[in-house]
Amino acid sequence: MRNGRWAAGLVVVALVGCSRIPTKPASLPAGAQWAGEGDGAAFVQITHLSGTAWHLDVWDRKGRPLASGTFRLRGFARARIFADEVLGWRNGALQLKDGTWLFPEPPAQPAKP
Repeated sequence: MRNGRWAAGLVVVALVGCSRIPTKPASLPAGAQWAGEGDGAAFVQITHLSGTAWHLDVWDRKGRPLASGTFRLRGFARARIFADEVLGWRNGALQLKDGTWLFPEPPAQPAKP
């Protein structure tokens, strides 16, 4: 029985060790949170603008900026997005666990004379 408890404790420690949240770099704002899983995990700060428009700031685990700007929601409508709903940062877009994506808004084109 004693060896069984030790082995179970080792498994728990191993699982916790694999899902460690990195220390947030001091350069990131207070609202930035670690979100996502695996290689797609990143620090994010998400602010709802209006309708399907959201402002995202995304940084890697070392605090280097990956993206900042207006993103459009494609998928299920929502009033808030929580960090635990994020699956990951993939190819310049934020994927949520329910299949919803936030894609960067294309920059506005200058008016032609």
